[in-house]
Amino acid sequence: MMRRAALFSLLLLGACSPNLQELRPNFQGLEFLHPYPQPRPGRTIQWSSLDGSTTYARTSPSLFEPSNPYENPPGSNFIQTVNANMFDGRGREMPNTLPSTPNTSYNLHDGAVEVVDIDRRSPTTDLHDILRDTIAGAKRGEIDARRIQEAVDILEGNPVFPDRTYNGFPQLHYLSGTKVKTVDPIYNADGELVGGNVDIHQLWYDSHIESDTAYIDASAMFDVPWTITYTVDVLEQGSDDFAPFIMLYDDPYLSAPGAPPEAHVAMDQSFVPMLQGTRNVIRMKMTKGKYFNLAYHWGWRIHPPRIQVTENAVKRINGRLLVDFERMVFGDDPMSSREAQLAAIAMIGDLAPAKRMWNAFRAVLATDDASVALEQLHMADAAFLDWQDRTKLPAGVEPDPNADITMLYANNTIYGEMAGGGVVRLTEWEERPQNVTISLINADHFIHGYVNVDFGGQRGWENQFHSSIAEGGSGPWFTFGRAHWWINAGEPWGLIDVPPFKDGKPGRHRVELTLDFDPARRLRMYQFDPYHHDVAIFSVH
Repeated sequence: MMRRAALFSLLLLGACSPNLQELRPNFQGLEFLHPYPQPRPGRTIQWSSLDGSTTYARTSPSLFEPSNPYENPPGSNFIQTVNANMFDGRGREMPNTLPSTPNTSYNLHDGAVEVVDIDRRSPTTDLHDILRDTIAGAKRGEIDARRIQEAVDILEGNPVFPDRTYNGFPQLHYLSGTKVKTVDPIYNADGELVGGNVDIHQLWYDSHIESDTAYIDASAMFDVPWTITYTVDVLEQGSDDFAPFIMLYDDPYLSAPGAPPEAHVAMDQSFVPMLQGTRNVIRMKMTKGKYFNLAYHWGWRIHPPRIQVTENAVKRINGRLLVDFERMVFGDDPMSSREAQLAAIAMIGDLAPAKRMWNAFRAVLATDDASVALEQLHMADAAFLDWQDRTKLPAGVEPDPNADITMLYANNTIYGEMAGGGVVRLTEWEERPQNVTISLINADHFIHGYVNVDFGGQRGWENQFHSSIAEGGSGPWFTFGRAHWWINAGEPWGLIDVPPFKDGKPGRHRVELTLDFDPARRLRMYQFDPYHHDVAIFSVH
C-alpha cells in the first residue's frame, strides 16, 4: 500500500507538471495506479491549414508499451480489475463508482427494476402505416389529409396519439434547448442535504434513443451523491441492454481557477436487458455532483446509431453555457407559438431525412392533385428509409472517396459512412500509429462542431467480466467496464467548427488525425458535436 501511495503521489505531481514528458520514460506498470487517476498524456498537437478547411491533429505518444490488442489481446493498455470505488486526484474515494462486483451484478442500481407492459408502437410503426395507407389512397385518387397531418405531428412532436408513449417526442431535433432538468434535493429530518434525484424519460426503438432530458444541472449535489430515475419505454424493435456510460471529471479543486476539471474516468453503470413492449423504471446511483461530466446512453445491439447523451448543464464553451448554443439556434421556447416552431424547424437542413419527410408531407397538405400528392408521398417514403439508418449517408450526400469516415450533420444529429460503405468499423487500426481522415459535411443552417475522444487506449481500460447472460441479456459480448478517458482532437486543444449550409451548398471541413496509441478493445473512438450533443454522436468500433 505504501508503494502505491508513493507512486501515486509522484505521478500526480508529474501529471500536474509541465515536465510530464521528462517523467514519462520512468513510468512502469501504470496499471498499478488503478483505481486512482491514470497519468494524463501530453496535449494533442493541433493546427489548421492556411485556408482553414482542414484541421490536423496528432495525439501525444502512448504511456503504454506498444502492443496489438487484437492479435495479442487484451493489449498493454488493459488494466486488471480492482473491485473498489474510484479515487480522485486528491486521494479521496468517489462513492458509487464500482458498477459490478463478484457478488452484486448491478451494484449501482438503487432497488429492483420495475417492468410493466406498454403499447409497443413507435414513430416508425405509425409513419410506416401512414405512408402505406396514404400511398394506396393517392393511387386511387384520394388524399387523406387527416392521416398526413398525423405524420406531420409525429415529426414535429405535437400531441397526436394520446395512447402512444412517444406522444410529444419530436423526430425533428429542435427542442434540445428546452430539455434541461435540475436535480431535486433531498434533505434529512435535520434539514441537511443528503442527496437528490432527477427523472429522465427515454424512448428506445429501432435505431433511435430519444430522451426528454439533454442537460442536467447537478451543481447543488456538488459534494453529495444523487440518483437518476430512468423511465425507459422500449418500443418496436427496441430490445436492448440498458447501458448508461457515465463520464467523470477529477476533483475541480485540482484545476486552476477558471479552468475546466481534468479528465478522469468513465464506466458502464449497468447492462440490464430490456424487451420491446415494456416500460422499465431503473434508478441509478450517481457519485458526487462535482465529478459529473455527462451520462452517455447507448444500445449495444444497434450502436451506433442507437445513442443519446445527457450533458452537464453548467458546462461552458468559451464562457457560454452549452444549452445556450441550442437556444441561439432554435430559440428559448420553440413550442411557444406556431411561428416560433416553424422558425426553429427552418434551421434544420433540407437534406436531413426527417426534414425531407416533413417537407413532403406538408406539400401533400398543400395540394388537391392526387398525382402530385403521390409523387410527394414516394419522396417521403424514400426519406423514411434513409431516416432509419444513420450508418450510411442519406440520398443527396456522397461519401468522400479520400476519407476513412464521412460524417453528415443533419437534423441536429450525425449520419456516417465508413470507407467501403455501411459498416461502422475501423478494423485496420490495431496498433500505433494510425492515420485517420474524417470528412465532415454540415447540411444544417448553423455551425456544428467536432470532438474526438478516446475511451482507454491512451490511459488504460478495464473489464469487470460480469455478463448479463443470466438475466437474458447480451451475455459475454458486452461486459461492465471502466476506462480512463482522454480527448484526441477538438476542445480543449482548439475548437473544430464545420460551417453551415450556405448558398445552396453544405458546409465542409476535414480532420487529419494521427493516433499515436493502441486502441482499446471496447471502442476505437467516440465522435460528437460539442455544441449540440444530445444525439449528434457517431462512435467507431
